Amino acid sequence: MLNFFSKCSSAPPEFSEDEWYEKTHAPDSALLYANNVADDGTFFNPWLGREKRKGRYSRNKGKYEEPSYAQYGTVLNDFSYLSDDSFDSITFAGHASMIIKMNGQTIFTDPFFSGAALIVQKKEKIRFDFSKVTEKPVVLLSHNHYDHLDKYSVKQFAKKNAVFIVPLGLKKLISDYGAKEVHELGWWQNITIGGIEYTLVPAQHWSRRLWQKGGSTLWGGYVIKGSKTIYFSGDTGYFIGFKEFGNRWKIDYAILGAGAYEPRWFMHYAHMNVSEFFMAAQETKAKFSIPMHFGVISLSDEPLLYPLFEIDMAVKQNHELANSILPLRIGEYIKIQ
Repeated sequence: MLNFFSKCSSAPPEFSEDEWYEKTHAPDSALLYANNVADDGTFFNPWLGREKRKGRYSRNKGKYEEPSYAQYGTVLNDFSYLSDDSFDSITFAGHASMIIKMNGQTIFTDPFFSGAALIVQKKEKIRFDFSKVTEKPVVLLSHNHYDHLDKYSVKQFAKKNAVFIVPLGLKKLISDYGAKEVHELGWWQNITIGGIEYTLVPAQHWSRRLWQKGGSTLWGGYVIKGSKTIYFSGDTGYFIGFKEFGNRWKIDYAILGAGAYEPRWFMHYAHMNVSEFFMAAQETKAKFSIPMHFGVISLSDEPLLYPLFEIDMAVKQNHELANSILPLRIGEYIKIQ
């Protein structure tokens, strides 16, 4: 967590967006299918290694004004529609927590309904009623960081006999939290549950929890193929995968990260900014793209709602974007078309 880094008065390291753009576009897409396990058994991204960041992170929020909460803040939602198996929908529940209803299934991505990620307290807490969740939902976890793999939420879903799909190395931890059915996947592996095919796909990120060696468990996004094809990016930086996924699948909805991106010198590898969100949306060729990874917990310099504000402003100024970009507020949902 960023709060672990002390404040530093020295100037931040230099960072070039142009050089970063060239780096992200240089790798061959074949590397997405290459071996991703090092000699010591840890996982890595074979297309572009994670750089060692020189310098110490310090918070600098003076650069931005907080967007209007009345215009961009949380929308009240009683989640009563979750019990209706015929109501196909996508709900943004804050950060990377999405609720997808499709083919009679209720699917949760990276559910984060506790009050904190380890010691970092949420700024916006979602009032989620687990009694509204029908038995045996499907829970997709992208990786083991505390703001994505939330112990409290996993335990609550375990009580609902949830089916968990996780990247390699996470089955034991999720089972220890009470889950009875856990399926581990490597990149490009898939499993079909109730007529929906779930494929774990690469993401440009990393993994670590307290008392654990970095990279000892895998990370990734998911392609969810049912009546519609939905891509959930998980936690990721901008990378060559988006173009590959767009060529490999006909994606109806792409749920893409657009938050925790400042300062860029520190965040660029693992998180996308708004410009990269739009590039990823275009490259996946999705009919509709939904931004996520903002709104509830302060992990970076931009204000919590700033990504939504930036995307909304861009959409309002570009009529073509208005037909394909769906900037949802927390608690807001759309019916799947």
